Amino acid sequence: MKITVAELKQRTENLRRRMRSEGYDALVVYSDEYRTGHASYITNYKPINVIEESPQLVILIGDREPVVLLGRLNAYAAKDQCWIEDIRGIHRPYTDLPEIFAPIAGRNSKIGLIGKNILPFEIYEQVSEAAPMARFDSRDDIMLDLRKIKSESEIALMERAAEINDEVLRQAVKLIKVGMTEIQVAGVAESIARNLNADIGSATVVMSGPNTKYPAWRATDRKIEPGDFVMLDFNPAFENYCNDGGITILMPGADPEQERALVAGHKALKKVITEIRPGCTARSIFDTLLSELEPAGLAAHFTPYAKGLRGVGHAVGLDVVEPPNLSSDSDFVLEARMTLAVKLDLHDLVGGGYRIEVVVAVADDGVRPLNKLVLEEPDDFAVQR
Repeated sequence: MKITVAELKQRTENLRRRMRSEGYDALVVYSDEYRTGHASYITNYKPINVIEESPQLVILIGDREPVVLLGRLNAYAAKDQCWIEDIRGIHRPYTDLPEIFAPIAGRNSKIGLIGKNILPFEIYEQVSEAAPMARFDSRDDIMLDLRKIKSESEIALMERAAEINDEVLRQAVKLIKVGMTEIQVAGVAESIARNLNADIGSATVVMSGPNTKYPAWRATDRKIEPGDFVMLDFNPAFENYCNDGGITILMPGADPEQERALVAGHKALKKVITEIRPGCTARSIFDTLLSELEPAGLAAHFTPYAKGLRGVGHAVGLDVVEPPNLSSDSDFVLEARMTLAVKLDLHDLVGGGYRIEVVVAVADDGVRPLNKLVLEEPDDFAVQR
């Protein structure tokens, strides 16, 4: 279960075809270890940040073979693992970049930048100096149009990542106890995943008690107390493809209202997922969740946060969080083989707040859940009594 060289070459050709159709002489694709997707989509290599930064720069010029520039330590491994032959360390920009851009450096060329929002200014300056007459356009959309529809191979890898996450969460419900710290909870989740041969797609988010009021939080040494909501948003990766599943565990001694609210949220999320299919608008996910929460008296705890970016989810793939976003103002139409993390966040409840999140693939005639635990278990399975 891997991405084949043939698929990687086809992706590159699709990107090059789009480049030509829009009149670009070159594309410069940038990513790093933490937002790896754009470059890894072409190379299938994910750099690691050890004693150097972890840039990955892919350059396509006309019909010439791709060139990849990485940190020196990463370049050694990439030369053995990557299908692209021309792989170089990024430590000699004033030697390598003029050579790479020589075919277009002496004319008014047009270059598309993919990943400009995270491209270090120093690297941008070096590329600009190597192509001094070029016009640079930010064109993430070219790559995102390709990445948003997954191949069957990609979905299979994501399904394995989801299976791992389901097992992590299944065990976490039983292993997390009053008195543990948030950091220890993160360690429980990551240990289980590592034993299942998973990588970690992004930081493990653990919030407990009063810390559940935040949309994001770095685990601390706060000890879990009786009646706490413990939010575990865990993101394993398998062969570079990520999952973004999460649950909230309710500790013994909770107020009955906390259990009622959590059970209602599980019911609402199950409802919205069954209605996902091609042709639906992304906004319908928000609308269905809201309509399911209103009879339970929970709408006021949902609406304020869900109006923000990624209010009820987002795409997922090589990155844990990818565009497009799902929110109250999303206007795109769902297509088959999109992979989406659908989440329910409620805040300002009795005892704090919670999150439940499930990744699905849009199928030709409906929906294919990749995370199955939340959908198959009873609505109160995450309640400890």
